[in-house]
Amino acid sequence: MKNKITVKILFLIVLLVNMTGCAQKILMEDMTVSNIKHKNNDTKFKSAVKVSNISGGKETSPFIKPNINNEEFKKAVIASLINAGLYSDNGNYKLRVEIMNVGEPLFGLDMTVTMTIRYILTNTTDNSIIFDKIINKSYTATFSDSALGMKRFRLAKEGSAKANILALLKEFTISNDIIMAKKDKEETIFKPISED
Repeated sequence: MKNKITVKILFLIVLLVNMTGCAQKILMEDMTVSNIKHKNNDTKFKSAVKVSNISGGKETSPFIKPNINNEEFKKAVIASLINAGLYSDNGNYKLRVEIMNVGEPLFGLDMTVTMTIRYILTNTTDNSIIFDKIINKSYTATFSDSALGMKRFRLAKEGSAKANILALLKEFTISNDIIMAKKDKEETIFKPISED
């Protein structure tokens, strides 16, 4: 009788491990934005942004949900900036990143993860803040994406991180447009009046 119970318990453990899987480390290539549709070659930020610091990430433990660590997220941000034509090791603009919160379910068939990340871009010449933005982005991984719960968690976190980085790249375009509009306005105001 004890042998049958032991076999059933072992079977349930094996089934549970197969259903959930072990947590895998989230890698930078799975968070990197590669298909940039609107590359702006006239941007003030072209080849001018360096990444200084990333904080708030967590390491993945094999039997707990997958997490995004600082090193991999920094690599993903840098790779995305390179793909957008914005990155430089010694740029005039410094980007600081803080992962503030990762909202995630305990379990479920569809798993939605929402990442809240703060991005601060400063001009290194005068330390002025170009933008200080908090971006919230969500991504849902469904049962059709994977039957394994741990994989759905990983896919949801990767998707949320990628969506957040894409929103950051759009922020560079918005900020560039604002800077250029201010510059045009100043040039119009201070344009010398020609004498007839």
